Amino acid sequence: MKNLDDNFLTLCNLWCEQQLSVESFEELQTLLRSDRELQRTFVEFAQLHGQLVWDAGVTAGSGLTCIPPDIASRSAIDGRFSNEGRQRKSRYSPKLVATMAACLLLAGVAAMSWHGRRVSQVAHNSTLPGDGQKPGFDSPPSGLAQPGNSHEDMTRNDKANELKPLPLNGVQPEVISSEIASADPDAGRPAKSVSPTSAGLDDASIIAEIDRLIAATWSDYGVVVADVADDHEWVRRCFLTLTGRIPSLPEASAFAASTSPRKRTALVVSLLDDLRYAENLSVTWTNLLIGRTNARQVDQEALYGFLQRQFRENRPWMETVGELVAAEGRSDQNGATNFLLAHLNDQATPATAVTARLFLGQQVQCTQCHDHPFAKDRRQDEFWSLNAFFKQAERRPLTVTAADGTSQNVWTLADTGSPGMTFYDTLRGQQKAVLPEFDGHTMLADDSRSRRAELVQLLAADSRQLVARAMVNRTWAQVFGHGFTSPIDDLGSHNPVSHPELLEFLTRSFAESDYDVRRLMRWLTLSRTFQLSSLQTEESVAVDDPQEGGTPLFSRAYPRPMGPEQVYDSIRIAIRSAADQPIDSSIGSTHRRQWVEQFVQSYGTDENDEQLAFEGNIAQAMLMMNGEDLQDAIPLTAVEVTKAVKENPQGILKSLERIAMATLNREPSEREEKIFRGHYRTLTHSMPTDVAIRTATEDMLWAYLNSSEFTSVH
Repeated sequence: MKNLDDNFLTLCNLWCEQQLSVESFEELQTLLRSDRELQRTFVEFAQLHGQLVWDAGVTAGSGLTCIPPDIASRSAIDGRFSNEGRQRKSRYSPKLVATMAACLLLAGVAAMSWHGRRVSQVAHNSTLPGDGQKPGFDSPPSGLAQPGNSHEDMTRNDKANELKPLPLNGVQPEVISSEIASADPDAGRPAKSVSPTSAGLDDASIIAEIDRLIAATWSDYGVVVADVADDHEWVRRCFLTLTGRIPSLPEASAFAASTSPRKRTALVVSLLDDLRYAENLSVTWTNLLIGRTNARQVDQEALYGFLQRQFRENRPWMETVGELVAAEGRSDQNGATNFLLAHLNDQATPATAVTARLFLGQQVQCTQCHDHPFAKDRRQDEFWSLNAFFKQAERRPLTVTAADGTSQNVWTLADTGSPGMTFYDTLRGQQKAVLPEFDGHTMLADDSRSRRAELVQLLAADSRQLVARAMVNRTWAQVFGHGFTSPIDDLGSHNPVSHPELLEFLTRSFAESDYDVRRLMRWLTLSRTFQLSSLQTEESVAVDDPQEGGTPLFSRAYPRPMGPEQVYDSIRIAIRSAADQPIDSSIGSTHRRQWVEQFVQSYGTDENDEQLAFEGNIAQAMLMMNGEDLQDAIPLTAVEVTKAVKENPQGILKSLERIAMATLNREPSEREEKIFRGHYRTLTHSMPTDVAIRTATEDMLWAYLNSSEFTSVH
């Protein structure tokens, strides 16, 4: 059998090199007809050969017209297995390829089922990690699968190999394969640069291009890429990124136990369709739009409600920006009005600066008084030309009667001011006048149209696609810890971009997708980069260390502190799931707001600035340790955890395993087990065994919650 295998591999290699004689070709087709396993080996060999020879993904059966749908769909996405994607055409002659296609068809390739097969570890550094801890053929969906799909949609092989799906709202893991885009006719050729238009906005092609461009940077810098994150590390990061909190103990345990080869894709799709994703983004953008302290006392809940509807329904980001910029009405009835209501003070200069920073990715606040000292394309007159769009907007207080008969103060926003010119003073004391102008389009002084509504139209037609670029850069930073620029909201010629080609590609793709935020998130979280571990060799960390001012290469997951909202919700999740208590949302609660505001300072300036002082330091750890709620909750949790523990070493360790999985979403290390046993034995000298195990569990829970591992995204 060994000789047969060697002979078969030799024939495969000669076929790939286009050096196969007629006799050898007949021998190869005979072998392929006789053994289905050889058919699969042939497909894998062709793919691996392409990776090693071209540094790009040569898909199995390149150019074949009769590839079965299952393999064809995978071929459409496996172009992602690339480093540099050099421009090179297939070496296979059309006649030979057509003949081999007929052989494969006659041999029954159409009946092949190739779910879950993995490429050789030899190709580890040139392949995209799939689900689990090894690189593989996990295929991202081309569109969101809808909730409610039945198990009848699965293939028999899927049913045999899958465990019970993760108990989350949304799509079941088994139906994802039906959502994969159809095969690309060029899928068998080496990976090459693609545009959103040429890719047809196919998710797989876009993800493959992200991977190709990132891998090209790794090659340029000679950095050794981190290994694929294990399930425990990855599921924690995925939940924190998409929902703003860690997974519960059942969620983390179910994910780690699942053997589905597509479980990572399934979880991403499921969470993006989950209400918690919309809530997390709504909290993030409420903080960005009006701040955590809400210094101007606008209707924070109404703004949050507006954002939640937009993100839950996956409305286009350009539409959301337009609603925020052009909103009119009462603050309690139209939540979008609260953005500008919070920034119309001081001649709307804060509104101008915040709009440019959040939606255009430009810091223009200093150009209020003078031209930008470093960016020659940012002038003082441009600031005031943008400011002129907000000249008509006015906020007025209004007292209304609530449903319970009490009086309530609200704000109204409307374009009631007069148009005309906008005047400003230069540093030399000269007074100048400007008209509303953006991207080369100017409104006349007597134009009766709403200036803010016109600005929205100009933003949508912007030739520079600034809104798309700013959102892509911010979202990338949200997912990976660093944007393509630093700071992320200061794009321009004065600020170098770490991956200009990738930023340009994602900007075009995002705009072409009709500003689909959920889809943008899916592209990033299904990319190879998001699969990587935070652990890396010291040599590679030295090359790729943005914390020390280096260019971010994204060759590993960058550890970073959680935000205060993430810490708050993650503590609740950890404690409640460890104690097997129900988990509800804390958003909007008074306790959460008060806890977060401990770390925020409002300067009370005309720019409505505030500072977040939350870095996971000792002072904050002490705040957590001394909080009354934690003081009460942790002992009660320890009681619940140790209820079923018996007086034996294995039973004792069960309580440690439970709190480790609940807090850090992983099993305890050997060192932690040793410390826990030693602490328990010491306590038994001075107290009953049941009290000792409860006390040891409580102390270990304190230690886990106050560890840097718990308070970081990694």
